[in-house]
Amino acid sequence: MRHDDYTTAIERFLDDRGITDYAFERRRKHRAVVVMHRGRRVVVFFPASSCNWEGPRNAVTTLRRGLGLQGTA
Repeated sequence: MRHDDYTTAIERFLDDRGITDYAFERRRKHRAVVVMHRGRRVVVFFPASSCNWEGPRNAVTTLRRGLGLQGTA
């Protein structure tokens, strides 16, 4: 999968927290990151194109909530 603002922001967020068990997947119209964390499988979808400048931040926020990491920087 090509690197862009979305994948870079998501990888940085996961790497900063020591989470290494994740993979990016291509879906029909969107992409997804699949993360195994604390025995749970968390899937977060994000657009295939990066036309929204707030998109990467929003994807990381959704991922943070999905992983139960609210309140962490």
